[in-house]
Amino acid sequence: MNIISWVREGIARRRAAIYMKVMAVFFLLAALSHLASIAGLIGGSWVNKPWYFRTADVLLLLANVVLAWGLWRTRFWAVVGWLAAVVFLQAVPMLLLIQFSAPDLRQQATWYCMLAVHAVTLGVFFALLRHKKGS
Repeated sequence: MNIISWVREGIARRRAAIYMKVMAVFFLLAALSHLASIAGLIGGSWVNKPWYFRTADVLLLLANVVLAWGLWRTRFWAVVGWLAAVVFLQAVPMLLLIQFSAPDLRQQATWYCMLAVHAVTLGVFFALLRHKKGS
């Protein structure tokens, strides 16, 4: 069994589908957080933020809304998008820009903890996909 069919069969299971719905709610909350940042409700004026934070807010707002919908509907492409978003929209930019955007150790620890949370949520999801004999 290849990984694509393994994931497709796994998301058809009730436990994985429920977890995907829970994650969809978190993605929607994250989208609202980015929308609030763009509106200037949190973190000060959006216009005064560095360009990479403004770009990240827009990209992550769109990605989170689309992924929330896809995860709620238990779509295979949403799982692929979730993994790609964590890698390409979170991990890579955070690790490449950490010296510019998180100058002190407290901010760096926050960013690393965010990455750890993403890794744990994906790990739990893939653990739920495991096929047990007789199930």
